[in-house]
Amino acid sequence: MKNKLIKRLSIISTLVLTLSTSVLADGTGKKIEQTVDGVKAALILTGDKAKTGENELTLKLSDDKNKPINNADVKVYVEMDKGSMGDMNMNDSKPETIQFKKGHEDGEYVGTVKFSDKGKWKVKTNFMASNGEKMADFNVDVVSSGPNWFVIGGFLVVITLIIVIAGITKKKKKKTIKA
Repeated sequence: MKNKLIKRLSIISTLVLTLSTSVLADGTGKKIEQTVDGVKAALILTGDKAKTGENELTLKLSDDKNKPINNADVKVYVEMDKGSMGDMNMNDSKPETIQFKKGHEDGEYVGTVKFSDKGKWKVKTNFMASNGEKMADFNVDVVSSGPNWFVIGGFLVVITLIIVIAGITKKKKKKTIKA
């Protein structure tokens, strides 16, 4: 009896781990590169696309010899592309400036920006390097964040398995009690 229960729990655990690792295997993210006056700027998204809501962005700065630029003052703001707005009345909205902080690696700066709607956005960066102030604009496509159906489906499969196994074990217990 205990062996069967352990066997079933190990099967369920294996299924849960398999589903969770396939959902979490997201990739390294999308990189958009640009060169401005000898400074290489690379904007890195956490996923393949930016999603509505909060997104962590990374800006990597290096000089023309690929040496990281440290101690830069990086400010970023985002605004929706004028053509992507359609009939939305965005005249009164003012973009919020985000101060990026130094990341884990040299020349890396990290910050969180919020995209309110799906569509084409401009991520405008302003950074002070040793050779003066530089500006780089990046075009980013933002998609709706919506529900993650893989996670929801995984939970539904696990819950269904638990209910089926509980029903089978309950029937077996009733049969052994009657005998």
